[in-house]
Amino acid sequence: MQSFLNRHFQETEEPAAEVVAPQPVPPAASPWTSRLLKSVLGLALVVAAGWMPTQRLLQISSVEAVVNARLVTVRAPISGTVGLDTRSAGVGDAIDAGAPLVTITETRGDRGRLNAALDELSNAEQERQALTLRMQSLVGLRDRLRDQLAAFRKNRLLQIDAEMDEADARIEAAVAEQVRADSIRARQAVLAKSGSVAQSVMDDADRDAAVAASLIKQVRARKAALAVERQALNAGAYLGDDYNDQPRSAQRLDEVEQQIAALEADGGRLIERIARASTEVRDEQHAVARVSEARLTAPVGGRFWEVLTAPGEQVVAGQPLFSLLNCSEAIVTATVSEAVYNSLSIGMPASFTYREGGASLAGRVVQLSGIASASSNFAIAPSALTKEPYRVAISIKGLDARGSCPVGRTGRVVFGSAAS
Repeated sequence: MQSFLNRHFQETEEPAAEVVAPQPVPPAASPWTSRLLKSVLGLALVVAAGWMPTQRLLQISSVEAVVNARLVTVRAPISGTVGLDTRSAGVGDAIDAGAPLVTITETRGDRGRLNAALDELSNAEQERQALTLRMQSLVGLRDRLRDQLAAFRKNRLLQIDAEMDEADARIEAAVAEQVRADSIRARQAVLAKSGSVAQSVMDDADRDAAVAASLIKQVRARKAALAVERQALNAGAYLGDDYNDQPRSAQRLDEVEQQIAALEADGGRLIERIARASTEVRDEQHAVARVSEARLTAPVGGRFWEVLTAPGEQVVAGQPLFSLLNCSEAIVTATVSEAVYNSLSIGMPASFTYREGGASLAGRVVQLSGIASASSNFAIAPSALTKEPYRVAISIKGLDARGSCPVGRTGRVVFGSAAS
Protein backbone atom coordinates (compact mmCIF):
# COMPACT_ATOMS: atom_id res chain seq x y z
CA MET A 1 0.00 0.00 0.00
CA GLN A 2 2.86 2.32 0.85
CA SER A 3 4.51 1.67 -2.52
CA PHE A 4 1.15 2.33 -4.21
CA LEU A 5 0.84 5.68 -2.46
CA ASN A 6 4.45 6.59 -3.22
CA ARG A 7 3.97 5.66 -6.85
CA HIS A 8 0.94 7.91 -7.25
CA PHE A 9 1.62 10.80 -4.87
CA GLN A 10 5.42 11.22 -4.83
CA GLU A 11 6.45 14.62 -6.16
CA THR A 12 8.52 14.35 -9.37
CA GLU A 13 11.99 15.94 -9.48
CA GLU A 14 12.97 18.24 -12.33
CA PRO A 15 15.96 17.20 -14.50
CA ALA A 16 19.13 19.09 -13.45
CA ALA A 17 20.48 19.69 -16.97
CA GLU A 18 17.31 21.17 -18.39
CA VAL A 19 16.87 24.92 -18.20
CA VAL A 20 13.33 26.13 -18.26
CA ALA A 21 11.84 29.54 -18.31
CA PRO A 22 10.56 30.88 -15.04
CA GLN A 23 6.88 30.00 -14.39
CA PRO A 24 4.54 31.28 -11.81
CA VAL A 25 4.71 28.96 -8.75
CA PRO A 26 1.33 27.90 -7.33
CA PRO A 27 0.89 28.10 -3.65
CA ALA A 28 2.29 24.95 -1.87
CA ALA A 29 -0.24 22.41 -0.54
CA SER A 30 -0.65 22.08 3.14
CA PRO A 31 1.07 18.98 4.61
CA TRP A 32 -2.11 18.12 6.52
CA THR A 33 -4.15 18.01 3.32
CA SER A 34 -1.76 15.56 1.63
CA ARG A 35 -1.79 13.28 4.66
CA LEU A 36 -5.59 13.35 4.80
CA LEU A 37 -5.89 12.33 1.16
CA LYS A 38 -3.44 9.51 1.68
CA SER A 39 -5.33 8.25 4.74
CA VAL A 40 -8.73 8.32 2.99
CA LEU A 41 -7.38 6.43 -0.04
CA GLY A 42 -5.65 3.87 2.17
CA LEU A 43 -8.80 3.32 4.21
CA ALA A 44 -10.80 2.81 1.00
CA LEU A 45 -8.33 0.23 -0.24
CA VAL A 46 -8.41 -1.59 3.11
CA VAL A 47 -12.21 -1.69 3.07
CA ALA A 48 -12.26 -2.90 -0.54
CA ALA A 49 -9.68 -5.61 0.10
CA GLY A 50 -11.34 -6.84 3.30
CA TRP A 51 -15.02 -6.69 2.29
CA MET A 52 -15.15 -10.05 0.55
CA PRO A 53 -13.50 -12.02 3.40
CA THR A 54 -15.68 -10.15 5.88
CA GLN A 55 -18.79 -10.99 3.86
CA ARG A 56 -17.82 -14.69 3.78
CA LEU A 57 -17.31 -14.63 7.53
CA LEU A 58 -20.79 -13.22 8.04
CA GLN A 59 -22.46 -15.95 5.91
CA ILE A 60 -23.80 -19.24 7.40
CA SER A 61 -21.70 -21.70 5.46
CA SER A 62 -20.13 -25.12 5.59
CA VAL A 63 -16.64 -25.99 6.71
CA GLU A 64 -16.22 -28.79 4.17
CA ALA A 65 -18.45 -29.82 1.27
CA VAL A 66 -18.07 -32.47 -1.38
CA VAL A 67 -20.26 -33.60 -4.27
CA ASN A 68 -21.59 -37.08 -3.51
CA ALA A 69 -23.90 -39.68 -5.01
CA ARG A 70 -25.53 -42.88 -3.90
CA LEU A 71 -24.10 -46.23 -4.92
CA VAL A 72 -26.29 -48.91 -6.46
CA THR A 73 -24.87 -52.40 -5.98
CA VAL A 74 -25.67 -54.96 -8.67
CA ARG A 75 -25.63 -58.47 -7.20
CA ALA A 76 -25.80 -61.90 -8.79
CA PRO A 77 -29.37 -63.28 -8.55
CA ILE A 78 -28.15 -66.86 -9.18
CA SER A 79 -24.96 -68.85 -9.00
CA GLY A 80 -23.11 -69.46 -12.22
CA THR A 81 -20.47 -68.28 -14.68
CA VAL A 82 -20.21 -64.60 -15.60
CA GLY A 83 -20.20 -63.39 -19.19
CA LEU A 84 -19.94 -59.65 -19.92
CA ASP A 85 -22.59 -58.13 -22.17
CA THR A 86 -21.07 -54.65 -22.25
CA ARG A 87 -17.97 -53.57 -24.12
CA SER A 88 -17.02 -50.97 -21.54
CA ALA A 89 -17.04 -51.97 -17.88
CA GLY A 90 -14.11 -50.03 -16.49
CA VAL A 91 -14.12 -47.87 -13.41
CA GLY A 92 -15.42 -44.41 -14.32
CA ASP A 93 -17.06 -45.50 -17.59
CA ALA A 94 -20.53 -44.13 -18.21
CA ILE A 95 -23.53 -46.43 -18.57
CA ASP A 96 -27.18 -45.76 -19.36
CA ALA A 97 -30.12 -47.13 -17.42
CA GLY A 98 -31.24 -50.44 -18.90
CA ALA A 99 -27.93 -51.10 -20.66
CA PRO A 100 -26.83 -54.78 -20.56
CA LEU A 101 -24.21 -55.66 -17.97
CA VAL A 102 -23.60 -59.40 -17.67
CA THR A 103 -25.20 -62.77 -18.29
CA ILE A 104 -24.85 -65.40 -15.59
CA THR A 105 -25.20 -68.98 -16.82
CA GLU A 106 -25.67 -72.03 -14.61
CA THR A 107 -25.65 -75.43 -16.36
CA ARG A 108 -25.68 -77.53 -13.20
CA GLY A 109 -28.97 -76.34 -11.76
CA ASP A 110 -31.32 -78.66 -9.93
CA ARG A 111 -33.91 -80.05 -12.38
CA GLY A 112 -35.40 -82.60 -9.98
CA ARG A 113 -38.71 -80.81 -9.49
CA LEU A 114 -39.05 -80.20 -13.24
CA ASN A 115 -38.36 -83.86 -14.02
CA ALA A 116 -40.91 -84.93 -11.41
CA ALA A 117 -43.50 -82.58 -12.91
CA LEU A 118 -42.76 -83.92 -16.40
CA ASP A 119 -43.14 -87.51 -15.16
CA GLU A 120 -46.46 -86.66 -13.52
CA LEU A 121 -47.72 -85.06 -16.73
CA SER A 122 -46.55 -88.03 -18.82
CA ASN A 123 -48.21 -90.55 -16.49
CA ALA A 124 -51.47 -88.61 -16.50
CA GLU A 125 -51.49 -88.40 -20.30
CA GLN A 126 -50.76 -92.14 -20.61
CA GLU A 127 -53.60 -92.94 -18.20
CA ARG A 128 -55.88 -90.72 -20.21
CA GLN A 129 -54.94 -92.51 -23.43
CA ALA A 130 -55.61 -95.90 -21.82
CA LEU A 131 -58.91 -94.64 -20.44
CA THR A 132 -59.87 -93.30 -23.87
CA LEU A 133 -59.21 -96.70 -25.47
CA ARG A 134 -61.22 -98.45 -22.78
CA MET A 135 -64.02 -95.94 -23.19
CA GLN A 136 -64.09 -96.53 -26.93
CA SER A 137 -64.30 -100.29 -26.34
CA LEU A 138 -67.15 -99.94 -23.84
CA VAL A 139 -69.02 -97.53 -26.07
CA GLY A 140 -68.81 -100.06 -28.92
CA LEU A 141 -70.05 -102.81 -26.62
CA ARG A 142 -72.87 -100.57 -25.40
CA ASP A 143 -73.96 -99.86 -28.95
CA ARG A 144 -73.98 -103.58 -29.78
CA LEU A 145 -75.95 -104.38 -26.63
CA ARG A 146 -78.44 -101.66 -27.45
CA ASP A 147 -78.89 -103.07 -30.94
CA GLN A 148 -79.21 -106.57 -29.49
CA LEU A 149 -81.73 -105.44 -26.90
CA ALA A 150 -83.72 -103.53 -29.52
CA ALA A 151 -83.80 -106.64 -31.72
CA PHE A 152 -84.84 -108.74 -28.73
CA ARG A 153 -87.63 -106.35 -27.87
CA LYS A 154 -88.82 -106.18 -31.45
CA ASN A 155 -88.81 -109.95 -31.84
CA ARG A 156 -90.38 -110.47 -28.44
CA LEU A 157 -93.20 -108.13 -29.40
CA LEU A 158 -93.69 -110.11 -32.59
CA GLN A 159 -93.65 -113.34 -30.59
CA ILE A 160 -96.21 -112.04 -28.12
CA ASP A 161 -98.44 -110.88 -30.96
CA ALA A 162 -98.22 -114.33 -32.47
CA GLU A 163 -98.97 -116.03 -29.16
CA MET A 164 -101.93 -113.70 -28.65
CA ASP A 165 -103.21 -114.66 -32.09
CA GLU A 166 -102.75 -118.29 -31.09
CA ALA A 167 -104.62 -117.64 -27.85
CA ASP A 168 -107.47 -116.11 -29.82
CA ALA A 169 -107.61 -119.17 -32.04
CA ARG A 170 -107.56 -121.50 -29.05
CA ILE A 171 -110.32 -119.48 -27.45
CA GLU A 172 -112.40 -119.87 -30.57
CA ALA A 173 -111.71 -123.63 -30.58
CA ALA A 174 -112.52 -123.89 -26.88
CA VAL A 175 -115.74 -121.99 -27.39
CA ALA A 176 -116.71 -124.33 -30.24
CA GLU A 177 -115.80 -127.33 -28.09
CA GLN A 178 -117.94 -125.91 -25.25
CA VAL A 179 -120.90 -125.44 -27.62
CA ARG A 180 -120.56 -129.03 -28.80
CA ALA A 181 -120.23 -130.31 -25.17
CA ASP A 182 -123.27 -128.32 -24.11
CA SER A 183 -125.27 -129.74 -27.08
CA ILE A 184 -124.27 -133.34 -26.26
CA ARG A 185 -125.08 -132.78 -22.60
CA ALA A 186 -128.55 -131.48 -23.52
CA ARG A 187 -129.32 -134.52 -25.66
CA GLN A 188 -128.04 -136.88 -23.01
CA ALA A 189 -130.20 -135.16 -20.43
CA VAL A 190 -133.33 -135.81 -22.55
CA LEU A 191 -132.37 -139.43 -23.04
CA ALA A 192 -131.58 -139.82 -19.37
CA LYS A 193 -135.06 -138.67 -18.42
CA SER A 194 -136.59 -141.27 -20.67
CA GLY A 195 -134.32 -143.93 -19.26
CA SER A 196 -132.70 -144.63 -22.62
CA VAL A 197 -129.10 -144.07 -21.39
CA ALA A 198 -127.31 -144.87 -18.25
CA GLN A 199 -126.41 -142.31 -15.64
CA SER A 200 -122.70 -142.76 -16.40
CA VAL A 201 -123.19 -141.41 -19.89
CA MET A 202 -124.84 -138.35 -18.40
CA ASP A 203 -121.91 -137.90 -16.05
CA ASP A 204 -119.47 -138.02 -19.00
CA ALA A 205 -121.47 -135.35 -20.78
CA ASP A 206 -121.37 -133.07 -17.69
CA ARG A 207 -117.62 -133.56 -17.40
CA ASP A 208 -117.00 -132.71 -21.05
CA ALA A 209 -119.05 -129.49 -20.72
CA ALA A 210 -117.13 -128.44 -17.59
CA VAL A 211 -113.73 -129.17 -19.22
CA ALA A 212 -114.68 -127.10 -22.27
CA ALA A 213 -115.64 -124.17 -20.04
CA SER A 214 -112.38 -124.45 -18.08
CA LEU A 215 -110.32 -124.56 -21.29
CA ILE A 216 -111.86 -121.30 -22.41
CA LYS A 217 -110.90 -119.66 -19.09
CA GLN A 218 -107.38 -121.07 -19.36
CA VAL A 219 -106.78 -119.75 -22.85
CA ARG A 220 -108.22 -116.34 -21.98
CA ALA A 221 -105.93 -116.15 -18.89
CA ARG A 222 -102.92 -116.95 -21.12
CA LYS A 223 -103.92 -114.18 -23.48
CA ALA A 224 -104.26 -111.78 -20.57
CA ALA A 225 -100.70 -112.69 -19.44
CA LEU A 226 -99.40 -112.04 -22.93
CA ALA A 227 -101.14 -108.68 -22.94
CA VAL A 228 -99.44 -107.76 -19.66
CA GLU A 229 -96.02 -108.72 -21.03
CA ARG A 230 -96.64 -106.71 -24.19
CA GLN A 231 -97.65 -103.67 -22.16
CA ALA A 232 -94.48 -104.04 -20.07
CA LEU A 233 -92.34 -104.21 -23.23
CA ASN A 234 -93.92 -101.00 -24.49
CA ALA A 235 -93.04 -99.41 -21.11
CA GLY A 236 -89.41 -100.61 -21.33
CA ALA A 237 -89.70 -103.52 -18.88
CA TYR A 238 -89.22 -107.13 -19.69
CA LEU A 239 -91.18 -110.11 -18.39
CA GLY A 240 -90.48 -113.70 -19.25
CA ASP A 241 -90.21 -117.23 -18.04
CA ASP A 242 -86.37 -117.32 -17.84
CA TYR A 243 -85.70 -113.84 -16.37
CA ASN A 244 -87.15 -111.57 -13.73
CA ASP A 245 -87.53 -108.09 -15.18
CA GLN A 246 -84.72 -107.88 -17.79
CA PRO A 247 -83.02 -110.20 -20.20
CA ARG A 248 -79.28 -110.84 -20.00
CA SER A 249 -78.49 -108.29 -22.72
CA ALA A 250 -80.37 -105.56 -20.83
CA GLN A 251 -78.56 -106.40 -17.61
CA ARG A 252 -75.21 -106.36 -19.41
CA LEU A 253 -76.12 -103.04 -21.00
CA ASP A 254 -76.78 -101.53 -17.58
CA GLU A 255 -73.39 -102.76 -16.36
CA VAL A 256 -71.61 -101.28 -19.37
CA GLU A 257 -73.36 -97.94 -18.99
CA GLN A 258 -72.32 -97.82 -15.33
CA GLN A 259 -68.72 -98.54 -16.32
CA ILE A 260 -68.86 -95.80 -18.96
CA ALA A 261 -70.19 -93.32 -16.40
CA ALA A 262 -67.36 -94.25 -14.02
CA LEU A 263 -64.81 -93.83 -16.81
CA GLU A 264 -66.25 -90.44 -17.71
CA ALA A 265 -65.81 -89.34 -14.09
CA ASP A 266 -62.25 -90.67 -14.12
CA GLY A 267 -61.68 -88.82 -17.39
CA GLY A 268 -62.81 -85.56 -15.81
CA ARG A 269 -60.41 -86.09 -12.91
CA LEU A 270 -57.62 -86.92 -15.35
CA ILE A 271 -58.28 -83.72 -17.29
CA GLU A 272 -57.92 -81.72 -14.07
CA ARG A 273 -54.80 -83.70 -13.16
CA ILE A 274 -53.25 -83.02 -16.57
CA ALA A 275 -54.09 -79.32 -16.26
CA ARG A 276 -52.44 -79.16 -12.83
CA ALA A 277 -49.42 -81.08 -14.10
CA SER A 278 -49.12 -78.78 -17.13
CA THR A 279 -49.25 -75.72 -14.89
CA GLU A 280 -46.62 -77.21 -12.61
CA VAL A 281 -44.40 -78.02 -15.59
CA ARG A 282 -44.65 -74.43 -16.86
CA ASP A 283 -43.87 -73.06 -13.41
CA GLU A 284 -40.89 -75.37 -12.99
CA GLN A 285 -39.64 -74.52 -16.48
CA HIS A 286 -39.78 -70.83 -15.61
CA ALA A 287 -38.03 -71.56 -12.30
CA VAL A 288 -35.31 -73.55 -14.05
CA ALA A 289 -34.92 -70.77 -16.62
CA ARG A 290 -34.56 -68.24 -13.81
CA VAL A 291 -31.82 -70.25 -12.09
CA SER A 292 -30.15 -71.35 -15.33
CA GLU A 293 -29.60 -67.93 -16.88
CA ALA A 294 -29.88 -64.36 -15.66
CA ARG A 295 -29.35 -61.29 -17.83
CA LEU A 296 -28.54 -58.22 -15.75
CA THR A 297 -29.00 -54.63 -16.89
CA ALA A 298 -28.04 -51.35 -15.31
CA PRO A 299 -30.78 -50.29 -12.88
CA VAL A 300 -29.73 -46.62 -13.05
CA GLY A 301 -27.75 -44.39 -15.34
CA GLY A 302 -24.38 -43.22 -14.12
CA ARG A 303 -20.81 -44.47 -13.97
CA PHE A 304 -19.00 -47.58 -12.81
CA TRP A 305 -17.63 -47.02 -9.32
CA GLU A 306 -16.42 -50.57 -8.64
CA VAL A 307 -16.09 -53.59 -10.94
CA LEU A 308 -15.99 -56.69 -8.75
CA THR A 309 -16.17 -59.45 -11.37
CA ALA A 310 -14.58 -60.61 -14.61
CA PRO A 311 -15.66 -62.79 -17.57
CA GLY A 312 -15.57 -66.49 -16.76
CA GLU A 313 -15.68 -65.98 -13.00
CA GLN A 314 -17.81 -68.37 -10.97
CA VAL A 315 -20.10 -66.38 -8.68
CA VAL A 316 -22.70 -67.30 -6.08
CA ALA A 317 -26.16 -65.88 -5.56
CA GLY A 318 -26.05 -62.55 -3.74
CA GLN A 319 -22.43 -61.81 -4.62
CA PRO A 320 -21.84 -58.13 -5.54
CA LEU A 321 -20.74 -57.64 -9.14
CA PHE A 322 -20.77 -53.89 -9.77
CA SER A 323 -21.21 -50.65 -7.87
CA LEU A 324 -22.78 -47.91 -9.97
CA LEU A 325 -22.86 -44.21 -9.21
CA ASN A 326 -26.42 -42.95 -9.41
CA CYS A 327 -25.43 -39.62 -10.93
CA SER A 328 -29.04 -38.63 -11.53
CA GLU A 329 -29.43 -38.16 -7.76
CA ALA A 330 -26.13 -36.45 -6.94
CA ILE A 331 -26.15 -34.46 -3.71
CA VAL A 332 -23.67 -32.51 -1.59
CA THR A 333 -22.53 -33.75 1.81
CA ALA A 334 -20.97 -31.18 4.12
CA THR A 335 -19.75 -30.61 7.65
CA VAL A 336 -20.64 -27.55 9.70
CA SER A 337 -19.88 -26.16 13.12
CA GLU A 338 -22.19 -26.85 16.03
CA ALA A 339 -23.53 -23.28 15.99
CA VAL A 340 -24.35 -23.47 12.28
CA TYR A 341 -25.86 -26.97 12.66
CA ASN A 342 -28.27 -25.79 15.35
CA SER A 343 -29.55 -23.07 13.02
CA LEU A 344 -30.40 -25.44 10.17
CA SER A 345 -33.66 -27.27 9.39
CA ILE A 346 -34.87 -29.77 6.81
CA GLY A 347 -36.00 -28.03 3.63
CA MET A 348 -33.95 -24.91 4.33
CA PRO A 349 -32.66 -23.24 1.11
CA ALA A 350 -28.96 -23.40 0.37
CA SER A 351 -26.54 -22.80 -2.47
CA PHE A 352 -23.38 -24.60 -3.55
CA THR A 353 -20.32 -23.13 -5.25
CA TYR A 354 -17.38 -25.17 -6.52
CA ARG A 355 -14.04 -24.46 -4.89
CA GLU A 356 -12.60 -23.11 -8.14
CA GLY A 357 -15.50 -20.68 -8.45
CA GLY A 358 -18.32 -20.30 -10.91
CA ALA A 359 -22.03 -19.77 -10.59
CA SER A 360 -23.66 -21.00 -7.41
CA LEU A 361 -26.30 -23.74 -7.64
CA ALA A 362 -29.55 -23.63 -5.67
CA GLY A 363 -30.67 -26.47 -3.42
CA ARG A 364 -32.17 -27.35 -0.05
CA VAL A 365 -31.21 -29.25 3.08
CA VAL A 366 -32.47 -32.85 2.93
CA GLN A 367 -30.66 -34.54 5.83
CA LEU A 368 -29.35 -33.50 9.23
CA SER A 369 -27.42 -36.41 10.72
CA GLY A 370 -25.38 -34.41 13.22
CA ILE A 371 -22.56 -36.31 14.85
CA ALA A 372 -24.22 -39.67 14.18
CA SER A 373 -22.92 -41.87 11.39
CA ALA A 374 -25.64 -41.48 8.82
CA SER A 375 -26.67 -44.82 7.39
CA SER A 376 -26.30 -44.41 3.68
CA ASN A 377 -24.69 -45.90 0.64
CA PHE A 378 -22.89 -42.77 -0.50
CA ALA A 379 -19.83 -43.14 -2.71
CA ILE A 380 -17.92 -40.88 -0.32
CA ALA A 381 -18.77 -41.73 3.28
CA PRO A 382 -19.82 -38.65 5.28
CA SER A 383 -17.33 -39.75 7.93
CA ALA A 384 -14.52 -38.89 5.47
CA LEU A 385 -15.16 -35.19 6.23
CA THR A 386 -13.36 -34.68 9.53
CA LYS A 387 -12.89 -30.94 10.07
CA GLU A 388 -16.19 -30.69 11.92
CA PRO A 389 -18.32 -33.55 13.36
CA TYR A 390 -21.74 -32.20 12.39
CA ARG A 391 -22.87 -33.53 9.01
CA VAL A 392 -25.63 -32.40 6.65
CA ALA A 393 -26.76 -33.37 3.16
CA ILE A 394 -27.99 -30.89 0.57
CA SER A 395 -29.91 -31.67 -2.60
CA ILE A 396 -28.57 -29.43 -5.38
CA LYS A 397 -30.17 -28.95 -8.77
CA GLY A 398 -27.96 -29.11 -11.87
CA LEU A 399 -24.99 -30.95 -10.40
CA ASP A 400 -25.00 -33.40 -13.31
CA ALA A 401 -26.50 -31.07 -15.88
CA ARG A 402 -23.82 -31.87 -18.48
CA GLY A 403 -23.44 -35.56 -17.64
CA SER A 404 -20.11 -35.02 -15.91
CA CYS A 405 -21.12 -36.74 -12.64
CA PRO A 406 -18.75 -34.53 -10.57
CA VAL A 407 -18.56 -36.84 -7.54
CA GLY A 408 -15.61 -35.92 -5.32
CA ARG A 409 -15.36 -32.26 -6.33
CA THR A 410 -15.26 -29.91 -3.36
CA GLY A 411 -16.88 -26.58 -2.77
CA ARG A 412 -18.73 -24.43 -0.30
CA VAL A 413 -22.36 -24.46 0.84
CA VAL A 414 -24.07 -21.27 1.97
CA PHE A 415 -27.28 -21.82 3.93
CA GLY A 416 -30.36 -19.67 3.79
CA SER A 417 -29.50 -18.15 0.40
CA ALA A 418 -30.62 -18.76 -3.16
CA ALA A 419 -28.28 -19.27 -6.09
CA SER A 420 -26.87 -16.11 -7.59
